[in-house]
Amino acid sequence: MNEQLIVKNFGPIKDATVDFKRVTVFIGPTGGGKSTLAKLAAIFRDKGLYFEAKLPKLLTEYSLVNYKSPASFLEFSANAYKSSTDSRFNLSFEKREGAEISLSDKEAVRRDLKLIGQKLINTVEALPTYDLDKLDSSIDEHLDKNQSTLLQALAEVRRLLAENHAHHFASSLPSYIPSERTFVAAVGYSWPGLLRDDIGLPKTVLDFANSFSNSRKNILELEITFLNVKYLHRNGQDFIQIPEVETLFRLYETASGIQSVTPLLVLLEHLSRNTEQAQSFIIEEPELNLYPTAQQGLLNWLVEKCTKGENDLTITTHSPYILSHLNLLLYAHQVAHNHPDRAEEVAQLVPRQSWINPQEFACYQVENGGVTSLVNDDLGLIDDNGLDNLSGDAADAFDNLIRLSKAVARK
Repeated sequence: MNEQLIVKNFGPIKDATVDFKRVTVFIGPTGGGKSTLAKLAAIFRDKGLYFEAKLPKLLTEYSLVNYKSPASFLEFSANAYKSSTDSRFNLSFEKREGAEISLSDKEAVRRDLKLIGQKLINTVEALPTYDLDKLDSSIDEHLDKNQSTLLQALAEVRRLLAENHAHHFASSLPSYIPSERTFVAAVGYSWPGLLRDDIGLPKTVLDFANSFSNSRKNILELEITFLNVKYLHRNGQDFIQIPEVETLFRLYETASGIQSVTPLLVLLEHLSRNTEQAQSFIIEEPELNLYPTAQQGLLNWLVEKCTKGENDLTITTHSPYILSHLNLLLYAHQVAHNHPDRAEEVAQLVPRQSWINPQEFACYQVENGGVTSLVNDDLGLIDDNGLDNLSGDAADAFDNLIRLSKAVARK
């Protein structure tokens, strides 16, 4: 990946530069700006942004529109190009300084332009011709039909040209998974009514709900091994099957962790089967409502499913268990890489599909208006984080309580 996001004076972020990798993690205190950066990553990977002037609309959909100010500045670089906001918060586009357009990209542009041009030529050649001497009074009707056909073809060509242009700025398809996803399973089968009544739910939640609804039509069964349950979709309803229990439980009847993670997994299973388009999976707090060991199992699953091919994964988290398990996945890759003869033994301890190459990993602490990389470049592991400091504060307080207790006992 070769993507960079620069954010200045936007909501809680005062000055931050993020280099995205195959796996990118944001951690930090509540309100520090983790979700802001994750949402901006989703926005700038949306192809519609680049040919439909959608920035204000997308900022509104992601509940970020009130974060901008006259001093705000956003810049996103991808491949050989970058886009940035001006003083009026309009987007401008340019080639990155010193960047070279790859030969494959050039060939792709030539191929696409040739196909687009041929499409327009074929449309013109297919237009019916008329013998003027034999035309009746309906000549206007014939001409209108031709005009309509041409306008439709021109509109299609314009769209294809715009998509070709946008590809250079957003080469992957973003899927943003909000933390409010737990709401989807909780409302059960009342969801269509909520959509019909338009009760003002956030667009990101609506999009997730609709995507899950479409995905479960194709994912009729899914083993969720780290929870030891199985998801079933039968007759338009969602069930959870528990081993050695005959009764099928409806999804909304199950534990909160199962409700939180099942729609997420069903959607990602469906999306990950698309091998034709590179995808960016952006997930808020995947650990919601999960026991530590389940968090680790989920992380294995996410890395395996969401980093196939050219896909990438971005998560926000508050969980120290997620961070410690990321180090395990990073170290497993290192051991296998440095000792190829022991790779199979490593795979017995940590699933091979979940290993993370340290060169393709980034982790940022987001607080006080900025970001700090937590990756030790020499070790290729997460070196330190604010949660460790909090744990240390709690341990210090506990030690002080022990001293106070002993002092009271001596009196």
